[in-house]
Amino acid sequence: MNLTEEQKEIVESQSQITLVNAYAGTGKTSTLVEYCKKRAESKILYLAYNSSMAKEATKKFSSLENVNCVTIHSLALRSLKEKIHPYRSRLSNSSLTPKDLFAYFEGNKYQGIFANMLMKLFRKFINSNMTIEEALASCNSDEKQISFLLPKLWSDILTDDDLPFEHDFYLKMYQLDSPDLSEYEYILVDEAQDLNPVMFDIVSTQKSKQVYIGDTYQKIYGFRECINALDMLKDHKDARIFYLTRTFRCPNYIVDRANPFLYLLGASKPLVGQDVEFDENLLPKSGNKQCIICRTNAKVFDYVVSNPEVKFHFIGGIKGYNFSDILDIALLHSRNPETRKFIRNNFYSKFQDAKELREYIKECSDVEAKTRLMIFYKYAKTQNLFAVVRDIKHYPIKDADCIITSAHKSKGLEWDFVQIENDFIDLLKIMDDHKGCPFEVSREELNLLYVALTRAKKKMELPEQYAFDFQQIRDIEEKISLIE
Repeated sequence: MNLTEEQKEIVESQSQITLVNAYAGTGKTSTLVEYCKKRAESKILYLAYNSSMAKEATKKFSSLENVNCVTIHSLALRSLKEKIHPYRSRLSNSSLTPKDLFAYFEGNKYQGIFANMLMKLFRKFINSNMTIEEALASCNSDEKQISFLLPKLWSDILTDDDLPFEHDFYLKMYQLDSPDLSEYEYILVDEAQDLNPVMFDIVSTQKSKQVYIGDTYQKIYGFRECINALDMLKDHKDARIFYLTRTFRCPNYIVDRANPFLYLLGASKPLVGQDVEFDENLLPKSGNKQCIICRTNAKVFDYVVSNPEVKFHFIGGIKGYNFSDILDIALLHSRNPETRKFIRNNFYSKFQDAKELREYIKECSDVEAKTRLMIFYKYAKTQNLFAVVRDIKHYPIKDADCIITSAHKSKGLEWDFVQIENDFIDLLKIMDDHKGCPFEVSREELNLLYVALTRAKKKMELPEQYAFDFQQIRDIEEKISLIE
């Protein structure tokens, strides 16, 4: 394999901690394969972001017997198999919610508010390097009102069969056991910009040499309390920072649409594209589908409902878009209490009626539930939602007319032809709404747009509000403040 100069530097790195900021499509996996080939006598642990990425990595590293490709969760499961056994029946896709904690505040008129506070405190503990004692000591004055319940909740999680048991719970158990991974001389961490803080603690406390690779500007899972290890370790005395900036995916005419957003995000280096001429008449051929990328699942639903004649292939499968949740909300609005037994999602089955759901959303600021409720209200009066959702079909890619996905699900994927939808953050509109005054936007909203803009290999259809020139960027730069 012919390596670029950037790739060669990484492969030759002797640092205790190697940090690689790898822009979209810049060959990070092939770089890591070469890195491991050069260390064929060493035992190497490759930690993938999720199970599908671990499977893909296993294929790509198949010629290297010294590399073990797993997720941190599978590593934890293997280590804790005896401890985990009682919880396996409780492991499911259902998550612990504030509604599950209402029982701790029975009879309190602020039940929802306190349950939400306890939920946030518990998540803070689960997604940290802290012990339960350290978590209690770190509580602020508001958290101290309910902090005495934290040890009880953790104990109940480990003993109460009625409470959901999430995968991150056994990961926390693993971290609290202070695992020793010294059998590996090197630990490679992929997607290091979106790292579970518990995983970061497990890896960063090891004596093995560590490689963290990811793209700071593709950090899009802050809502899961993820952290950017590249940023956390950049000032470490044993760390050296490298970049991969030449994309093998996107031509320059597509890269030119992404670079203004990298500039706004504070990137020190631009993305460098492929030198290919733009063909205005280029169209998808048979078997080469266009992919539509939306910011939200709500927009995916909108687009699909608005195009009933189109056969869609949903990236990740249709279940991941939670369309059936809209039907659960419809059932909660029914005047017939018997319909509640048809609710599929355990979360919605905990509510007596729609009023209770609305009160919960208001008290607990549940964004996902609020979004689905808004979709319900948008369509309930004009459409038979049960018929609409029933008629949405997921087609195999060979039979589909086009592909559709959300920005989050598009990450790591690429298509020849991409259409970006109009529900991403609109900076020009925000600036206009603020009438020249300074404004704040979420860094991750810009990251999501950058992710979407770097999926196309040949042609990209882009709404005009995202096609910036550098004068517009300079105008925005003067007013914008990015928040985490």
